[in-house]
Amino acid sequence: METGNGRGVILVRTEGGPAPHVFILAGPKRQASLQYFEAVTLQTAGATFRGETEVGRTPDMVVYSDGSADGNASAQAVLQSAEADFKAVQEWFGGLTLPAGQDGDDQNTPRTATPVQVLVDAQAGGAYHFGCDATDIYIQPDPSLANGFMVAELVEIFEAAANKGWACGNTNGEGLSRVLAGERNANLAPDFAQTIQAWWSAGHADYVNNNSATDQDENSNGCATLFLYYLHSQLGFDWTKIVNTGGSTLGETYQRLTGKSGADGFNDFVSRVATLEQGGQLALPANSNPFPIGATGDPGTSGQPSGSTGTTDPGTPDIPLPTDVNSAIGMVGLVVIVVAIIAVIVLILNATGTIHILG
Repeated sequence: METGNGRGVILVRTEGGPAPHVFILAGPKRQASLQYFEAVTLQTAGATFRGETEVGRTPDMVVYSDGSADGNASAQAVLQSAEADFKAVQEWFGGLTLPAGQDGDDQNTPRTATPVQVLVDAQAGGAYHFGCDATDIYIQPDPSLANGFMVAELVEIFEAAANKGWACGNTNGEGLSRVLAGERNANLAPDFAQTIQAWWSAGHADYVNNNSATDQDENSNGCATLFLYYLHSQLGFDWTKIVNTGGSTLGETYQRLTGKSGADGFNDFVSRVATLEQGGQLALPANSNPFPIGATGDPGTSGQPSGSTGTTDPGTPDIPLPTDVNSAIGMVGLVVIVVAIIAVIVLILNATGTIHILG
């Protein structure tokens, strides 16, 4: 079941305390991760991972390792960029300061106190924490992805604190946590591509206006990731604007940003993505973000960009042209002719000695 705590939704099990909010990697180990998250509890995680060794700390984060080679390397990777990652997320959320929170009891109440703690769990298959505002983050030991895993869950902590409609356990909140994690670690792009392909090949359902899918739904994760890329790279809204606009669905975020309905946004989005289809799959670039596709700008209700110059730069402003271009061109031509005639007359008079203006 779900319960609200004023800072986001927490999934609560009937036994064993709150269920984890997760970032699960796509691929062959995904099913094993899903089974693991059905079993892991706050109590078992606390008992297993609280004994890890501190590797280092920053003003906002403490990082631990399980002592394995990958665990140590992952902890170092997180620690190396921890403060820069924290500040980046904080800036996306408008400079928001996390509330002080409280220590948990390792049973039914997750820790929400700061600083954020990052621990290693070799079975995570990505990352998780026990509640949107829970500040103990568990990550899979993978040095190339470790800081991205941490950022994904850190974004969810800020989502809860901001209280702008980003539901960390559902489509919109999970999608935001993924794209912002990708901004801090480009190595996540292949995983994003897999979830995008899964969503498209399954019939590309509208998860933009339906936010009921959980963070464990691969198809909704793919749709949300791609739609947020659309808002950012197609329509030209920066991440801070998107983050602080919020909304109960991605469709509502779109409506608040553009003034158009979420249905219009989804239709325009899908029509553009459809141009990438090749044999049932999408032709995606290496970074998994195919936008902009076609003309950029704020799409009108017809699905065609309105007020767009057709430029591929989403930040290029529209330049209004004269309402009668032919008249403008004719006026310029007339001025040129008059100036030429005056110049000829002056030369003739000067040559005949009538006037002397050339020395």
